[in-house]
Amino acid sequence: MEKNTLVQNMENLYGENGKEWLSKLLTIFDALKKHWKLSSLTPVDNLTFNYVAKALLPSKQAVVLKIGYDKKAIADEMRALCHFEGASSIKLIDYNEENNALLLQQAIPGITLKSLYPAQIDFVMDRYIETMQGLHSKNTLPKHSAIHISDWLKALDGASPNKLPATLLSRAIELRNSLLKTSSTQLFLHGDLHLNNILKNNGQWLAIDPKGIIGDQEFEIAAFDFIHPTELNHKKHLNPLFNSRIENIARKSKLNSQRIKDWVFVRLLLSATWSIEDNCDPSWALELAKAMIIK
Repeated sequence: MEKNTLVQNMENLYGENGKEWLSKLLTIFDALKKHWKLSSLTPVDNLTFNYVAKALLPSKQAVVLKIGYDKKAIADEMRALCHFEGASSIKLIDYNEENNALLLQQAIPGITLKSLYPAQIDFVMDRYIETMQGLHSKNTLPKHSAIHISDWLKALDGASPNKLPATLLSRAIELRNSLLKTSSTQLFLHGDLHLNNILKNNGQWLAIDPKGIIGDQEFEIAAFDFIHPTELNHKKHLNPLFNSRIENIARKSKLNSQRIKDWVFVRLLLSATWSIEDNCDPSWALELAKAMIIK
């Protein structure tokens, strides 16, 4: 099983406990293979924080097996999938609490929305907004208890100014406080709706890997990949690119462009904070945050 990046992440995040989980992964995998009678198992490329493999059920239905270390994260994903009930979301087929695993509908052909970006920007934005609005179509909060975005954002208060630029951090905290104070409509959000988390399934696009969190739509849409990695070298153009794309997606979604812009900045600093906590490199998020304020 190819899991080099997975190994590195487990060691960075969980140390010896992560190594122990990895040592048991093959046994867990075999148990779930027998439990769900899976065949033709093929791990996906670029395993990161979970072991994920494509497979077939005895009925020949194409499925995805997902095994995680973090019990809360897998349980939260299970509950979020139950809430969305397939509305612009991949469907949950089964949940194995003992082995911390999900059996999921497989999107076919499964190309990511990001694979079309930035070459087809308008098409990608339109499909993204359709997917987001589909996820939010219930317009109700879940029956299960779910955390609020304010809980995530407490991480900024504990961020070290020695590891993050103080000016960026203080701005993010100030914006966070203002945005939370002025937030109105509260929805159950995907929470991590970037372009790699939207896959093509026949003629529709479906979201995968929901976190399940309560907040406003501008926070959700702020996860859109406004700058593609191939554009990072064009530093002089990053600020106008950010602004034009935020204005464009705000117009298309009929959401507040300034709130989207402010949430993008806050999310970037949150991402940098989490990266430091996870012993990872925060430079990508910080570079984008700087680009948002340097004209």
